[in-house]
Amino acid sequence: RSGDNAKSGVYVWNTVANIEAKNTSHTVTGVGMKKTFLYVLAYLLQSNLLSGKTLVFFTDGARNIFANIAEIFSFHSYTVILDWYHLKKRCQEYLSMSVKGKEKRNEILQKLLRILWVGNVDEALSYLRNLDQSVLRPKNRIDDLCQYIEKHREHIPPYALRAELGIRNSSNRVEKANDLVVAQRQKHNGMSWSTSGSGALAQITALIINDELHSWLNDGVLLAYQPLAA
Repeated sequence: RSGDNAKSGVYVWNTVANIEAKNTSHTVTGVGMKKTFLYVLAYLLQSNLLSGKTLVFFTDGARNIFANIAEIFSFHSYTVILDWYHLKKRCQEYLSMSVKGKEKRNEILQKLLRILWVGNVDEALSYLRNLDQSVLRPKNRIDDLCQYIEKHREHIPPYALRAELGIRNSSNRVEKANDLVVAQRQKHNGMSWSTSGSGALAQITALIINDELHSWLNDGVLLAYQPLAA
């Protein structure tokens, strides 16, 4: 994301997606989430990555991400996983506002994370709802944390099992891709971007990451989007 007019509060919303399959990685970007998901769909179709497969999306839990996934990919089998890092971060934030004392907060946080690590949402909710009131601040956010966990119940898998099987639990690769495509070049004090300029620069950076800049500049083609064989 990069602002195109900081004074007026208008922003350019560059969305970055990272696609991994068959030991390959491809970065896609566009201005706006819906457009980017359409690019993702085009890549998956072009690369024949939909047939007989279930798509797995890692998200930070934002509503607009769920909405766009449902709109674009409702025709196909998919599952959405709440990124472990963001789940852990949200638990940490809520407990920091709710528990008296750093040591007690960390003790509760570690126990809660151990429960969530194995995907036991019911036990996590029971643990939170039965905390000793004497360790909580008068105005705490425990109910909000419970609502957050409940809302994402179906997106909280047994992370421990996935880790044991060597399956990813994190969206850290797309976070890294976002840093490379947008943040490192466009998000600095004093910068301002037009929508077209910001989006174009992000697209060029993605070409470099995908090792497609040379073929695009010299041959006018993108390796990932060649015509399908007859």
